[in-house]
Amino acid sequence: MTPGEARTLLTAYARARDEWLTTTIPTLEAQSVWLVGSLATNTGDDWSDLDLLVVEGTPALDETVLTIDLPTNGPAGGGYLGAMYDVAGLPLWVDWYLWPSQAAIPREARRLAGAGSAGPRNLSGTLDHLGRGEPGPPPDPTAFALAMLPLAAKHLARGNLAAATGMITMLGGAADNDLGDALYDVLSEAGGSHPAAALVHRQLTIVSALRLDELIS
Repeated sequence: MTPGEARTLLTAYARARDEWLTTTIPTLEAQSVWLVGSLATNTGDDWSDLDLLVVEGTPALDETVLTIDLPTNGPAGGGYLGAMYDVAGLPLWVDWYLWPSQAAIPREARRLAGAGSAGPRNLSGTLDHLGRGEPGPPPDPTAFALAMLPLAAKHLARGNLAAATGMITMLGGAADNDLGDALYDVLSEAGGSHPAAALVHRQLTIVSALRLDELIS
């Protein structure tokens, strides 16, 4: 894949991500739906995932490639589900925060549906104030690795080498080698025939092409 092809695919993915958000929000049954994270504060980029806060509602999980249930990432009395979707042939990760109706909304949240107003604390501070959910069983190791690999790849694409190295090490990769190669190695060990593996591999190919272009430049 050439760098030009990689940039074209990444741009198409970002456009498809935004379209996915626009078409999905009206299908949700909830008191209100809020966007949090970098895209809510206009600090996101083409790599950015979606962080959605659903008040007394149900996330859209019918078309997921994989899901991870991590209650401690969400508020007490609510929950958290991470989900991967196939969007333009690449993995779109959505953080679904299941939010109790009486809980304050994070101050940086942008309302997408329903009514309400933001509270005084950011997402992390709000979760700390509310209390986190009770720990559940650990996620499936393959699903967890496939969920974390795209995040590590995005850190690498953005030049955040320390974060990429930390995640590769956490996943059992050899971060003393080329970080791009290490990501492929982790995928080879974890992916197998899982349907998410092809999406993650395509993302790694795009990251590799863009990194090569930076090195040549």
